[in-house]
Parts: sequence; C-alpha cells; structure tokens
Amino acid sequence: MGTLSWLRALGVSMGALLLGGCDDIQIERIWLVDFAQPFPATRSDLTAFPPRHQGVYTAADSTESLCIGPTTVWQQDLHSLLRSRRELAGKGKGLRADSTYQQEGVLHYLHRVGRDSVRDSWLECDTIFNCAKPETGRLRRFQGHYYLNTSFDSTNNWLVQRLEISGRHLVWQRLGNDTLRLGVLAPGTVRLDRRAGHPAFFRLAPGSAAEVRRIGRYEGLWEPVREYDRRH
Repeated sequence: MGTLSWLRALGVSMGALLLGGCDDIQIERIWLVDFAQPFPATRSDLTAFPPRHQGVYTAADSTESLCIGPTTVWQQDLHSLLRSRRELAGKGKGLRADSTYQQEGVLHYLHRVGRDSVRDSWLECDTIFNCAKPETGRLRRFQGHYYLNTSFDSTNNWLVQRLEISGRHLVWQRLGNDTLRLGVLAPGTVRLDRRAGHPAFFRLAPGSAAEVRRIGRYEGLWEPVREYDRRH
C-alpha cells in the first residue's frame, strides 16, 4: 500500500466538531489533519537528512524497520517462510546454493537451513516520504524534530509527519485529530475544510511564530505511529 492510500485510511467517525464557530456543524467523517503550507513556515527546506541520522531503525519485533536515506524515508517489513527444496524445485526454483528469484517484482532470497529446508525471505517496502522533488516533499527541522511535509493533491494541502530521533531511538509521529486538543490552539488556526465531493478534514494555518512553537511543543497533538531503535 502506498503512502497516500495508507494515510487516507486514517479516517475515523466523529459526532460533532467542537471548535469555536463550528458548534452547529455535524461531521460524519474526519479523515486527517493537514496544513495550509509546509510546517513550520518559518524554517528553510533541508535538501537531505544529515548522515548521522541516516540508517536502518528496527522495531522491537525485529521484522519491521524504518529506513532513512539522504532524501527518502521508507518502511520495510521482512517476511520469511520455511519451504522444502522439493516444493521450490516443483516451481522451477532449483537451489544449488544460496540464491535469489523474483516473484511479482519482489526479490526473494533463498538460504538452505537443513537437509531439505530452505528459508525464503523477502522485503516489503513502502516509501512514506521523498524530498527529492520539493514541489511534493519538503523536509524541515524545528525544535529537534524532522518534519516531513507531503503535498498529496493539486491544491495547497500539506500532510505533516515528524520524526523524533534521540540517540539510537526513533519515534515516527503524525498529527492527531482529537478535537479537544486541537481546540486549545489559537482562534483561526484550526479550520474545517468541507469542499464539495471531498471528505471533511481539519486544516491548520498557524498565523504567528508563537503558534508555530505551540504546535511543535504540544506533545498531545502528535500521536506515535511506531517506535524503532537503530540497527546500523
């Protein structure tokens, strides 16, 4: 599943919007929270992640990793199955030694682990951010966090995720849509977008440096997606 489809799947059902000026509007579905411009607007774009933070960060179950390259962040999941050599031979995949084969465009690695057993391993990868094209991806750093800004349609809407890296520990976060927490922001910062033919969603447009700092420092707004520790 691609980045856009995964992020749009974050939609939840809600009863009513409780932010100032919108108390009478009934909301059937809120999909996500986005920004009117890359966040934070006061920071310049980075062209790449610094080398010290590039690497592979693995979750506690050791099968899922978040990888940071110079301009790209992607998620990968390691799959592994034990198969018999006879089963693979029947599919035309003979094993003379450790080898590889491709299936539906995915590279599989075969490794003999017993007299008649073969471990079949492959990686499932999904790109979640790419700043190589600044018109769709903007990387910024603010208050010790990396902000991953992604433009997901032709209008000026920006989905913002962030990475918190402390030593070898990484927390991948996204902005939550809890109306009580969004309601503490300054009037005018939070708006409801209800364009015809589109699901309703919140849009943040911080109008001052103080409000930008508040959004960045208010931990309750940012929900952890996954935590990882650096492997190499």
